Amino acid sequence: MKKTNLYYKTVFRRRNTIGEALLGFFLAISSWPRLLLEVFVRRNMGERYYSDSAAITLSVLLALLPLFLIRALSGGYGGVEVGVFFERFFSWYAFLTGFMYMAAQRSEEVKRMPGVFDFARFSLSSGRIDRRFYDIGFWDKPVSVRTIETLLEPGLFFSIGFVLILMGQPIGSLLVISSIIYSMSYRAAYAIGDNFIMDKIDEQICNEELVKSFVDGENDGGTRGFNFRGRRPADPDARRRVAEIFTEEEETVEAV
Repeated sequence: MKKTNLYYKTVFRRRNTIGEALLGFFLAISSWPRLLLEVFVRRNMGERYYSDSAAITLSVLLALLPLFLIRALSGGYGGVEVGVFFERFFSWYAFLTGFMYMAAQRSEEVKRMPGVFDFARFSLSSGRIDRRFYDIGFWDKPVSVRTIETLLEPGLFFSIGFVLILMGQPIGSLLVISSIIYSMSYRAAYAIGDNFIMDKIDEQICNEELVKSFVDGENDGGTRGFNFRGRRPADPDARRRVAEIFTEEEETVEAV
């Protein structure tokens, strides 16, 4: 049985509400922007991570969007010359063609992957990172997966998009916006992971130092920074008995 510290659940924790909401927002809207870029730089995605329906829907929307954008870019008056449309959106449809091709490749990879129900594959895998990103180093130090996902991968598309914006190509704005959402969504995912680990570490410290703090009355100098805040029974034996009920055992389901 796993023990949960009931007191730890009540310990005050300061939260950056605005920052958490902002990261949560980027994570919530990241599905299509990440898909738009990841098909180019990832392989072997999980079957519940990659979605054919999302790729098809995104392709249709991207194919139709220029028909509305060209009118806005021309001031909304009259028709648009074919030459102007071709000049503005040739790169858009070239990118869309590449996206559809790469999406088809990712779809075939998912079909060839080992069976999820045989415990051979994590179905929510975001895919294998292109090995060339690992060859990029800073001050002769290898880059981490975290740096690749939050900086290098989105940075590649941001740079390409920025150049295309300078060339007057609307696809550049799409790439820049998608790369920003890509980066921020991965930052949000890592923030969630970091907080999860710190919660588990802090709960472990709370479990280990509770007797010293609550029963023995030691301060943070000997309890790794943990302090029990509240009145204690005067009798040491009573304090020890109370400390024993600060934790509860979680029920686990066992197969018969």
